Amino acid sequence: MSAAEMILVVLFVAFLIGTILKIVGMLERKRAGGGIDRARLVFFFLGSLMLVSMVPMRIFGMLTEPVMAGDLAVVVANFAGYALTYHWGRKGASGLEEPAPRKKVRAYQIYYHGRAYALITKEGIDMLLAHKPLKRQHTVELVEDFQTQAQSQGLGITLLRNKDGSQMLLRVEGPAAETPTA
Repeated sequence: MSAAEMILVVLFVAFLIGTILKIVGMLERKRAGGGIDRARLVFFFLGSLMLVSMVPMRIFGMLTEPVMAGDLAVVVANFAGYALTYHWGRKGASGLEEPAPRKKVRAYQIYYHGRAYALITKEGIDMLLAHKPLKRQHTVELVEDFQTQAQSQGLGITLLRNKDGSQMLLRVEGPAAETPTA
């Protein structure tokens, strides 16, 4: 084996060790729920690069059996790492926790001075009704000085807007209203 072939084999062994360490690190991040998209890209890129590198080695007559074995070992390890970035198996078979289902919130339109003002949750409406800064009529409408009334009763009112300002959400936080016991 020539010195150039020896250097290539040592280089491929170093790539193989690096790939194995990268796989171990990726599996730890995967178990912890971290992002693995970058690892997926690195595995695919390095595996493809090692396959393509066989062409110039063949052209220059450096693709001997030990060099090809080292190169293919790196390719197989990288594509195995690439495959491990995906979640294989049925639900619950991976041992990972299932992501919590998204909580659905029902929002209602609330009015102020007869015009649509913001969206609010049912819990927010109940809090405002109990503390009196909201009146029920044909529509659910805020009273004239709803912010001062709410603040005086310990409620926090936050108005959230989307980026273009076309929609608003009224968030009400504070103590729950006391309900009369019968």
